[in-house]
Amino acid sequence: MSSLPVELLELILHDFWAQPLSTRDRATFMKSSLAVSKAWASIYMRMFCEDVHIPSGGFALKFLEILRNESPLYHYHTQGSVLLNRRFATPEHPMGLAIFTVLRALYFTPYFLPNLRRISILYNNSPMSDLFARNKFMGFPPQVTTLEIYFAYDPSTDPQVIKAITEDEQVIGLVPGTMANVRCLHAVGLPHAMVEELLLACSHWEELETEVGDFEAAVPPNVRLLALRQRSISRKQKYVAYSILLCSFMLLASFGLIALAL
Repeated sequence: MSSLPVELLELILHDFWAQPLSTRDRATFMKSSLAVSKAWASIYMRMFCEDVHIPSGGFALKFLEILRNESPLYHYHTQGSVLLNRRFATPEHPMGLAIFTVLRALYFTPYFLPNLRRISILYNNSPMSDLFARNKFMGFPPQVTTLEIYFAYDPSTDPQVIKAITEDEQVIGLVPGTMANVRCLHAVGLPHAMVEELLLACSHWEELETEVGDFEAAVPPNVRLLALRQRSISRKQKYVAYSILLCSFMLLASFGLIALAL
């Protein structure tokens, strides 16, 4: 592994890190990256600290340790984005509490991440109540200008279940203007009523990406409305490509561990 050029390692890591991996694949990647080689680990930690991914509730606590400089491995630099990802959230393993904790910590200590501009929340095959039952976004980091909330479901999900979710008119309970600094809102997979509440909370929004409702009438002339493309295309192709990339990484990691053992 040490024979590979640093530029190649950086290319592999950055390309892999930018992919929309499953929670399990990303967690495996994060744990394994610390054991491949010193060069690999160094590049990975720097990359993580620039573009944070939190794949589980347990890692949210580790992220707070990193912010407080309590981690013996990670040293945060200038994070520009934080992505919180959860697959199959359940009452026994909720993610909403972890998101609430992270957002509150960033709200009360914005000087920890002054360059943070984007927060992304991605749920796969999970109920919306896990996020919105606790998170009303009353304490939202003021330096953040882009908020992305995505709810996605596997193709095998019953269409009637998805239809019931998208037609749900349940009120979240957001207070208008609580996220006034957010300029770009991406709300995908949410019912129309929830998108409307988010727009009111992001009272100064300038860019919107959504897949439900007809918001053109409410868009001022200076606002950019993004039309969401159907995301069902190439899902299988992407999964195959990412699986191949993951296998390549694990193979490289194996060679690295063998080299260390020798």
